[in-house]
Amino acid sequence: MTEQAMQETGVGADARDLAQLCAKVEPASRYHYRLSSVRQRTMARPAGSLGLLDEVVHRIAAIRRQVAPGPLPAVVSVLAADHGVASQGTSLFPPATTSRVLDLIAAGSAPVSLLAADVGARVEWADFGLLTPVGDQRYKVAPGTADISQRDAMTIGQAVRAMANGARFASHRLGAEPLVAVGEIGVGNTTASAALSARLLGLPAAQVVGAGSGVDEATIARKTALVDAALARVGDAAGDPVRLVASLGGFEIAGNVGVILAAAANRQIVVLDGFITAVAALVAIRMCPPAGDYLVAAHQSAERGHAPLLEALGQPPLLDLGLRLGMGSGAALALGLIKAGLTVDQSTPAAAAAGLVMP
Repeated sequence: MTEQAMQETGVGADARDLAQLCAKVEPASRYHYRLSSVRQRTMARPAGSLGLLDEVVHRIAAIRRQVAPGPLPAVVSVLAADHGVASQGTSLFPPATTSRVLDLIAAGSAPVSLLAADVGARVEWADFGLLTPVGDQRYKVAPGTADISQRDAMTIGQAVRAMANGARFASHRLGAEPLVAVGEIGVGNTTASAALSARLLGLPAAQVVGAGSGVDEATIARKTALVDAALARVGDAAGDPVRLVASLGGFEIAGNVGVILAAAANRQIVVLDGFITAVAALVAIRMCPPAGDYLVAAHQSAERGHAPLLEALGQPPLLDLGLRLGMGSGAALALGLIKAGLTVDQSTPAAAAAGLVMP
């Protein structure tokens, strides 16, 4: 974003903070990636025998600048916001559901809370744009977005503020845990994410609109028509990711862009949950390409647009279970796998010590 644009939006300080954050994101260490790969060839098991988990271990070594990082502590982040397009009947649930789910997360009784506890991770959450307020309001920009089929979801200034607030949330609440699982909740957000995906990837709406909360084919057709209307209204804005988020996105999506950038700047591993967090990650990479080195895709969800997003991110998923629960649940599940891979990598004895000669 240009200096003039920053002045016009009235959020120059937030935009400068984001620019400074991007400047801090360094490419992951190729040197440590190679050292991790070479070290594994000396261990008492065939190199690459854990498949994708071994690749993730090497990438974590590159992110952390440690040859054998070992098991790492984790935190799960869940940002919540409502979407104006949900008023068009895009979900099985009314918008008020988002606040009720966040209440469950706050109480520690939501599915993500249980899954996170199972791997020793804490859950941090925030209201970034709910119609019904829940908890701390420091990071909230507005109570929900506008209906993207009719007008922009938010102003550019609000998009920048939500991204900057995501970075602040990461600084205030996510701490220094090396593994950051990124999740979200928001009734209507699969429609907004489909619109963003279509424009970012250059795909027609029909290739990225899915069942979301589990809607029927008639509702999928309605969602597709709404995304088509939003894309026709916006035109080609893919070259400016901030403007694109303002036109088609959500406050939790913009907030997660900031979370991802902040985590990358701190050399934390970003474990992406599903479709919506993958959209946020692609926006983050368009703003700051080195941030792509810090991503791990937890799973491929049942959403139609998730696979092409993961391909664009260059991220093969650790799991493919047909999940569509959201709230960071898939990322919390994947944390156990990642920790297991790191444990095996650190604990496997050297081949020589074990009296073995590995091929």
